[in-house]
Amino acid sequence: MGKKMAVVKQELLQDEEFHAAFVQLEDEFALAAQLIEARKKAHLTQEEVARRMGTTQSVVARLESGHPLPSLRSLKRYAQAVNGKVEIRVV
Repeated sequence: MGKKMAVVKQELLQDEEFHAAFVQLEDEFALAAQLIEARKKAHLTQEEVARRMGTTQSVVARLESGHPLPSLRSLKRYAQAVNGKVEIRVV
């Protein structure tokens, strides 16, 4: 059986180049995780979110990948589809 993803991630983060690239993408990863969490909390599939947004499942998959960063308009449409809202903060 293969290694668990968390173990592989920890091993890769030991490499300085990989670590630097990972840190640069941290916001994208966080956004992607939040979108997926919101969809799961709403008990929806990507296909159901897509239907509610008037788009395709592949568009939803790209939004949930976090790369490239989605537009604010797309985030609002996604949030509405999962019965949520977009909240932007600068801290």
